[in-house]
Amino acid sequence: MLAEAVTFAIASILHFGVAEIFIGAAIPEAIIAVVLGAGALAVMRRTASSWWLGLGTTLFALAGVIIGLSVILGGRVSRPFDLAYHATIFVALVVTVVLLVIARR
Repeated sequence: MLAEAVTFAIASILHFGVAEIFIGAAIPEAIIAVVLGAGALAVMRRTASSWWLGLGTTLFALAGVIIGLSVILGGRVSRPFDLAYHATIFVALVVTVVLLVIARR
């Protein structure tokens, strides 16, 4: 989860003007990075509520990725790198959800 959060932070930085200016993606990616990072820290602390926080923040990130994919696929500009990132992080987040559910049992 922490690695996933870091990739969102990097994507946000890139969209804030390092690679291109795309504020419509940079801000949501920054928010997802912070939320997912907080969820990762909660899971690492292993408190009573850590599982719920981990699952909730991962599902939040997954929802954001689905929205991002819909924007990319519905856009007029070709964004192959963004599409590859979103597809990859989608799979990673789904795997994280599955691992969290398995860990809960």
